Amino acid sequence: MTVKVEWGEEEEYPAVVKALQELSDEDPLLNLQWHQEDRELHIKVMGKIQLEILTSLIKSRFQLNVKFGQPSVIYKETPKQIGQGIIRYTMPKPCWAVLRFKIEPGERGSGVTYHSIVRKEDLLERYQNEVSRRVPEALEQGLYGWNVVDLKITLIEGEHHAVHTHPLDFAVATPMGIMNGLNQTGTKLLEPMLNFRISVPEQFGGKILHDLSQMRATFDSPMQQEDRLIVEGIIPLSTSMEYSVELASLTKGRGTMTTFFHGYQECPEGVLVTRERRGINPLDQSKYILSVRKALS
Repeated sequence: MTVKVEWGEEEEYPAVVKALQELSDEDPLLNLQWHQEDRELHIKVMGKIQLEILTSLIKSRFQLNVKFGQPSVIYKETPKQIGQGIIRYTMPKPCWAVLRFKIEPGERGSGVTYHSIVRKEDLLERYQNEVSRRVPEALEQGLYGWNVVDLKITLIEGEHHAVHTHPLDFAVATPMGIMNGLNQTGTKLLEPMLNFRISVPEQFGGKILHDLSQMRATFDSPMQQEDRLIVEGIIPLSTSMEYSVELASLTKGRGTMTTFFHGYQECPEGVLVTRERRGINPLDQSKYILSVRKALS
């Protein structure tokens, strides 16, 4: 999940950043991020208990009072099918960058694979290197605003101009070409899943199984251990974030739920969650070019 970091006084900002950077260096999974447009700090966490620990740790170790916003689930996107992305960035002069990408879905968990089959005679190596550097950045926000993963990208055509081309032209063109391709392939959402183990007194078994079905969980047949029922399976994080608290309340503290990260799976049909885009969408090519050139009023 991702959460926004909040603090009391504006002058505390440098100390908060320093503290979170130190903690992020110790635990890279916190993945401290500064959202320039919104002037916000965000970190990634596994759950609310971790936030409670972080709040206490920052207070005792750095003498800072921080709060965290409501955690939100981190979804991802992946292409639906094979397609191509094409961009001819030749106006307004001086600029010249022509690219054609092939985009293919990859295996789940494969991340991003990129390579080029364009000859260096057609597109100089330094320009191809610039494209390669910009691909991960271009995939940070897909059609719905989420990071795009599990895909293969192949540069199958490239062209530069002996006079008008500058290496940064490919820094501008690459996100436009990638987004053009994703618009052709379409993307589907992936959601984080958790392995879970629930242990409750036997009399709560029927209610627990009903709740799990409502939360889109998949689970094995319950196991009986003396007077307790044990259920194990996989459940979406989005539907189960608060369930451990509900379980404790329902069973008066006699039920337990333990979870750990399982991986990402496709969301079922009808589940669509978008995230507000940061910056200009490269699909709006005219506006995007102006923004990159610092010419957008």
